[in-house]
Amino acid sequence: MTEIRKGKYLIRESYYQYMIHLQDDLKNTGFDWRNNLMQKSVSQYLLADPKRLEIINQMQTLLIFLIDKISGIKKAVNYTVDKNYKYLN
Repeated sequence: MTEIRKGKYLIRESYYQYMIHLQDDLKNTGFDWRNNLMQKSVSQYLLADPKRLEIINQMQTLLIFLIDKISGIKKAVNYTVDKNYKYLN
């Protein structure tokens, strides 16, 4: 089971979802881009300055938020996918 800390609250995946997807054997789920989205997209010259690095990290947080919301829209339109499915790109 996965536990996610959002602010001061700890959110756990429901036991029902955990039981349904317990036997899943997913391969090729994609690259984990969340940690280094901007580092792969921006010049190393911009990342060398600490002031700019802080701004770039804030932009990265915003972009991750927007991409997650877009994937939520994709799940809402696709009626064959559960709303809590986390492997839809």
